[in-house]
Amino acid sequence: MSPNSNTISDDKSDHIVKVVSDPEKIKILVDPMRRKILRTMREGIENEDGTIRKEITVPEIARKLGVSAPKCYHHLDLLLENGFVRVAKEEKKKRTSITYYERTAPAFVLASTIDEIEREEGLVTEPLMFFVNNGFNLKLSKKELEEAQKLIDEYDSRRHSIFVKVAKNIKGNIPENKIRDVLNFAANQLTSEDKRCLEILNELHKYIKL
Repeated sequence: MSPNSNTISDDKSDHIVKVVSDPEKIKILVDPMRRKILRTMREGIENEDGTIRKEITVPEIARKLGVSAPKCYHHLDLLLENGFVRVAKEEKKKRTSITYYERTAPAFVLASTIDEIEREEGLVTEPLMFFVNNGFNLKLSKKELEEAQKLIDEYDSRRHSIFVKVAKNIKGNIPENKIRDVLNFAANQLTSEDKRCLEILNELHKYIKL
């Protein structure tokens, strides 16, 4: 299989941000270990001269994460098969071959939030309002907690949709360490102008009085 045979979004060209919309690919990406591997690949390896190398081997990833190389290979194979990682180059040294891998994009943005995925999968997670209620001693009833959490879920979903829209419209170049900052800034700006988001925040005032 060619390293570039898998696509993540409808646009087959390389971009600084790739929006992941396929539900099966999203499930591959949200795994904690695979996210650690991708983060390690984004950070890269420091060379002896102080420069950063983004092309990285599996043993190098394993050392940085403090895990075994075989464990990394399993997860890397899934990332490779689903288009998140590709083979950057191969080096022949004596009787062995060393394979270097790289990300197919500096940033991946999920079309669905992790919370939405967990709800669809039937995973039980403690809602945010539970912690807000306890942390600020709001003394909300069970019904009030449920109503407030529904508003929070709606707000998060709308903001995430705006975030994805912003990601799809990135056209210019952005330094890798600033991509998330730029996306968040633009998404916050548009969210603050969204009529329904403003309505939700006003409705939440009934429950959240800090």
